[in-house]
Amino acid sequence: MLSRLMSSSIRSLDRECNCTVRLLDDSEYTCTIQRDAKGQYLFDLICHHLNLLEKDYFGIRYVDPDKQRHWLEFTKSISKQMKSQPPFTMCLRVKFYPPDPAALKEEITRLSLATEVFHMR
Repeated sequence: MLSRLMSSSIRSLDRECNCTVRLLDDSEYTCTIQRDAKGQYLFDLICHHLNLLEKDYFGIRYVDPDKQRHWLEFTKSISKQMKSQPPFTMCLRVKFYPPDPAALKEEITRLSLATEVFHMR
């Protein structure tokens, strides 16, 4: 019985992996996700953590072993997109800039976009 419980625990650990996402202010958000989790799940976790409601302007970017940058596809499994082994490291980044930033409803979105522009200089 004990060996069956232990093997079940080990199998569940094999199905989980750690992710660290660098946020726009250079702080880091670390979480544990299921290996088969889709990109949308991680993105929603980050947005919830930041209380970010206007999500359409943001995305998650990662760098592959060949130093190429890619946007994480939200409809696909994270572990299948990453060419490295866990723990995974990614960055929350601005993917689209609104034509009129003053029209944004949420202050957190305006501040996040301003932070990204400031870091680009």
